Amino acid sequence: MAEVSSYVFFGSDEGAASVAATKCAAELAAGGDGWGDETIDGAAATADEAVELIRRAISGLQMMNMFGGRKVIWLKGVNFLADTPSGARSEAVQEAMDELISVLESMPPETFFVLSSAEMDKRRSFFKKLSAVAQVKEFSKIDISKLGWESEVAALTVRMAKPLGLSFDNDALDLFVHRVNESTRQIGNELAKIDVYLGQERRRVSVQDVDLMVAVSRNGVIFEISRAIEQSDCRLAVRLINEQLEHGEAAVTIMRAAIVPTVRNRFCARLLMDSFGIEAGNYRAFEGALSKLLPSDRKILPLKKDGTPNAYSLFNAARTCGKLTLNKARRDLQACATADRQLVSTQLDDRDILHKLVVSLTSN
Repeated sequence: MAEVSSYVFFGSDEGAASVAATKCAAELAAGGDGWGDETIDGAAATADEAVELIRRAISGLQMMNMFGGRKVIWLKGVNFLADTPSGARSEAVQEAMDELISVLESMPPETFFVLSSAEMDKRRSFFKKLSAVAQVKEFSKIDISKLGWESEVAALTVRMAKPLGLSFDNDALDLFVHRVNESTRQIGNELAKIDVYLGQERRRVSVQDVDLMVAVSRNGVIFEISRAIEQSDCRLAVRLINEQLEHGEAAVTIMRAAIVPTVRNRFCARLLMDSFGIEAGNYRAFEGALSKLLPSDRKILPLKKDGTPNAYSLFNAARTCGKLTLNKARRDLQACATADRQLVSTQLDDRDILHKLVVSLTSN
């Protein structure tokens, strides 16, 4: 470990923060006999309980190890450092945290402290003080509201699958990415299920494996609608749309989250293939070809925040284009625009609008 004695791991990606904290605590403890080590459950229901847990950590840090040597105190899974009345807003909690930080500033040699938390109010003075005396690392979930999130989740999935010896078929990885959410914990859980299911004989994950083993999240349902449209499966698309409407999802949300991006990506992909000869045989080659386009040629493409094309979505769209012609892709885009206007500016039945649109999109 680095030459510091205190470590803080936190962030919206609670799973990643917990894994990092567990690894850190284990590495620190490996240098001692374990007699002085203590793991404190940091879940508190009230501010008084939070203060009690902080003081317990302080007591553990100040207490001499009976046999001398290394000691590790881990305040694990803290839930009282977020901006809540029983947490960071509480003066008692703030005072207790200041007391803990004072102890961290003058800990005995061979004494180490680890704190892990899902949330932390970074506006509070205790966060700035912690950052000055401890090695602080934040783990944030991938923002799935931004274009390009799929490639980030895919890369994370591949990294997490590698130690298990798992690899994915292209279609299987795409399906996995859209069925899970951005949580490292959930991705890890789903990979563990696939690992056990495949056994030691088979390490390559297929679409069928993902279909069978990975639960569909809310975002996954949106993707399943897109997938049904890509496969011209009108019946499945209508059934999934009906289920979402019955669960209270707004028709315009389904339109703009599931249908419009799919149709737009397919139009752009078809245009790239027809106008620039870009093929969808290999992702890296496809991404490289996009990067070589002139800025004027990239204007109609969906762009990420950094201004580069959303290659992952376009690549997957290109792989599903099949016999889709550019004229049909253009008509589909116009049909989406018409249906979207009808949803927000007319009294026509929302379900009927979506059904008619899906029939149009899935027909030749």
